[in-house]
Amino acid sequence: MKFRKNLLTQVVAIALCGAFVSSASAASFTITDGLNTSANIDDAGYFSSSSALGLSYFGREFVNLGTWSSNYSLNANGASFGVADQVTGSNPLAASILFGGGNVVLTSSFGGAWAFTQTVSIPAPGHVAVQIQLTNTTAATATDVQWGVGIDPDQGVPVGLGFETTNVINATGNGSSVTATSLDGWSLTLANTTGAAASAINPFVDTTACCSPVDPALMLAAAQAPGSYGFGDYSINLAYDLGNIASQQSVTFGYEYIMAVPEPETYAMLLAGLGLIGFSARRRMQG
Repeated sequence: MKFRKNLLTQVVAIALCGAFVSSASAASFTITDGLNTSANIDDAGYFSSSSALGLSYFGREFVNLGTWSSNYSLNANGASFGVADQVTGSNPLAASILFGGGNVVLTSSFGGAWAFTQTVSIPAPGHVAVQIQLTNTTAATATDVQWGVGIDPDQGVPVGLGFETTNVINATGNGSSVTATSLDGWSLTLANTTGAAASAINPFVDTTACCSPVDPALMLAAAQAPGSYGFGDYSINLAYDLGNIASQQSVTFGYEYIMAVPEPETYAMLLAGLGLIGFSARRRMQG
């Protein structure tokens, strides 16, 4: 999904427990719950492929290994802007990354128009939460502001099951969420955590070409409905229509990446099914 826009400027401080350490020299920070969940955040704000566990649960990596993991884009006043793109390694916001109290906080200003603060935390096992705060620091109202976020889930790759996932939109509006499941049943869900008008948030499965950012305007216009969007090397995304943001006004919204392990009985059935497929293939070869 594409995240784009021509502005961003001063930041609003967020009070968190613990002392913060600036990381102008460090490229990324890793947060963990100390048990089974970890996330490595690049200074541009996406999950970093420089770490073996950029986004992981029980030791399984969930993001694309070495290319696109997650992106943000911002549209406003008819202009679009890529906030972060792992494919190109771009960090146009020149964000300052901080760590403290178990959270990663990125703050940035850009183009004399916007203040940007992103907070990443692990509120529960398997959950990595992101909160975004945008502040319009210009003297004029920003119109038709849109935000997009997306990720290329590849949790099947570490166990030899390929890049493909089964991709399903679960719900739209306030309850917007979209899930990608690997062949062995490990799933990654991108879910909205913001209270907003039902028409303001749309989930999106990009079935065209993995894995580039998608413009939030295109995702909102597509208005994809709940249901399955097939099996393939696709990205899962959320698009936010934030409306107009007045001068000096802030808007805050958030989403979670939810990683899940299949239930033991489901896992056994999946393994049995894969075994039968292999058995059938061998029979055909012998025949």
